[in-house]
Amino acid sequence: MYAQVVDEADIQFAHRVDRKALAAITREMSQVNNGRALWAMASQWLVIVAAFAFVLFVDRWWAWPLAAVLIATRQHALLALMHEAAHYHFLSNRKVSDVVSDLLCAFPLNMTTAGYRHEHMLHHRYVNTARDPYLAGQLVDASWHFPRTPMRATAVFLADALGLYAPNHLKVVLPWTYWGRLVGRAQPRISAGEHLRYWLYVATLVTVLVTTGAWLHWLLLWVLPTTTVMMAFFRMRALGEHPIEETTSGDETRETRDVLGTALENFFIAPLNVNLHLTHHAFPSVPFYNLPAMHAQLEQAGLLEDGVNQFDTYLGKENSLIQYLTREPESSAAAATASQQPSLGQPLHS
Repeated sequence: MYAQVVDEADIQFAHRVDRKALAAITREMSQVNNGRALWAMASQWLVIVAAFAFVLFVDRWWAWPLAAVLIATRQHALLALMHEAAHYHFLSNRKVSDVVSDLLCAFPLNMTTAGYRHEHMLHHRYVNTARDPYLAGQLVDASWHFPRTPMRATAVFLADALGLYAPNHLKVVLPWTYWGRLVGRAQPRISAGEHLRYWLYVATLVTVLVTTGAWLHWLLLWVLPTTTVMMAFFRMRALGEHPIEETTSGDETRETRDVLGTALENFFIAPLNVNLHLTHHAFPSVPFYNLPAMHAQLEQAGLLEDGVNQFDTYLGKENSLIQYLTREPESSAAAATASQQPSLGQPLHS
């Protein structure tokens, strides 16, 4: 069961925090609330439908990019809900949870819940090590390598927004897709239930598009944002979760982060409390709506340190992620410092 994976993944956390002291509140906060989960999903779709309606009602060119950006933020939120289902705490009934997650979160974004779950569990088990599939993919993709200058960092996010890195991102998510699992034989094998509901989804989508003739709206307002604007938001959020460093300490509590974020930042970059990533790794059984309470427990335990595993904002001027991402690389700073110091045996001059 997943609880065993958690135990193996959190060895370093156990060294820093007394789990027994937090056991009672962890059990309480791990209770699944179906109503809150379903409302979270319904509210994302309400915003998406409203954005499509806005384009149809206004009927002006400028309405399209505005709606596309708004839809991209809610697509990101749907990914967060698929992540909840991957951890088996979206809905209390796991089978129903997977069906709902597939039909209303994963399939619309060309993913599958089970495919995503397989790699995500490996990420939790081997986080920030050579066997972490996320880290392995980022190490061979130079666009994930930070720190870099503000101009070069901006260029990466702009390239995401323009879809220039779409092939890189598609390569990563391919094992999570229906066709990637079917043709590429990515694990796990597709079940009969997944086959059935996937083709039910495709039939429904095609029927709606043929009936309404909304092919262009679907392509420009749904498909295009998933490979452009949403990926820029996703990259910023992912860069805040785990650092990619030349050397690692092996301490998950120092190589996973919480970014508090402003309300506006979290709407665009980190919906549904996904900004509390260290808290999630520490308490992976806790649903997203209870993560703030567990984050408070980490604060009380003295585990969180500004600039190390906690940032106040993504884009602010003080203790922000963007400051960290655009800092001078340590190797460069060390070289600059060394160049200003006399070599061994060299006399000091006044």
